[in-house]
Amino acid sequence: MKKYKIKYQDKNEIKELIFETKNLSNKKLPSNIIEIKEYKNYFDFTLLKKRRINDKKLNLLFYELNLMLQANINLSDALDILIKNKKDKNIIAFLEVIKYSFSNAKPIERNLDEFYINNLVISFLKISQNNGNIALNIKALSNLLLENYEIKKAFIKAISYPILLIISFILSLISIFLFVIPKFKMIFSQTSTELPLATKILLKTQYILENYFLGIVLFFCSLMILFFYLYKYHEKFSYFIDKFLIVKLFLIKEIYLNMQLYKLFLVIDIMLKSNYEFYKAFISSRILLKNKYLLDKMYLIDNLLQNGKSINDSFFKTQIFDDIVLNLINTGEVSNSLCITIEEIKKIYKNRFNDKMNLLTSLIQPIFLIVIMGLILWIVLAIFMPIWDMGNMIKV
Repeated sequence: MKKYKIKYQDKNEIKELIFETKNLSNKKLPSNIIEIKEYKNYFDFTLLKKRRINDKKLNLLFYELNLMLQANINLSDALDILIKNKKDKNIIAFLEVIKYSFSNAKPIERNLDEFYINNLVISFLKISQNNGNIALNIKALSNLLLENYEIKKAFIKAISYPILLIISFILSLISIFLFVIPKFKMIFSQTSTELPLATKILLKTQYILENYFLGIVLFFCSLMILFFYLYKYHEKFSYFIDKFLIVKLFLIKEIYLNMQLYKLFLVIDIMLKSNYEFYKAFISSRILLKNKYLLDKMYLIDNLLQNGKSINDSFFKTQIFDDIVLNLINTGEVSNSLCITIEEIKKIYKNRFNDKMNLLTSLIQPIFLIVIMGLILWIVLAIFMPIWDMGNMIKV
């Protein structure tokens, strides 16, 4: 018996149904089905057996493939050239699966199930297989992978120095709590005066770390494991986290939302340039989104468009697009120039993402430094304030 989760539309509402069956084809299913997927509530250990291809190799691979396709080499020949020139067994197998899927019109997402790779790759290849404009989609994928790589590199560069400082500070802190504070603790216990609040907190922290350090580490590790388990296998919890990322989390929400919407309009732009109608382009672009809160918004747009609402009204109802974007959509819809306005919207979200990302990286280092300086000041004052008080008592 297998469990399946079906998402379907009923009276302008998106509903979900979970049931067990041996054969899905023999089961009576609701109408207006949006999505069917196998439902699991346990750890998927098959991930450990999947072939891994890191992002750097994928970036280079699709960069080469894009150059070949732009040089008017057909996909099959380009894949053959790459297969002959590559030595990595996982990459060769990956290219062979792509060639087989495109040559035999087999669902590429199923054939690539044995690989653990960036989800963007699978989504773009699926879109390419569905709409047929392979060269344009591979070019977009190559550019997007390179942008993602540059973003990660810039972010790592921005946080590397603060992280190094934090690691050094933590090691110093452990040394202070294990070797320095116990000696001062004996001195403080001999004084009759009341200790300052900072010193009391320091001594209490030292006691907790000395006696419960292992338990604290195990607690936080268990908490992290529980969080990832619930996010992956508990629908309501994962929806809450996805909504929190979009709506509540300061600064991060803007970075995350702008990145997701940039990818959405990137695909819409590609398909409009390939002479697809807007609705078809919009439906295909949803493949790139994994955030459940955003997907619900996209399903709302889909439902409104199917019920005859205008594109502008449908996007307005979601309450996630601002006036500038809505005005551009309305202009494109009225003037029948969506291809032009969607390209501008894509640029807007890309620029917003870059601006917010630069702001975040510029804030990380000073914030970390202020926190570290605050902790150092607390420890210094907690140790020396009682000593200063004892010195004043001796003078008197």
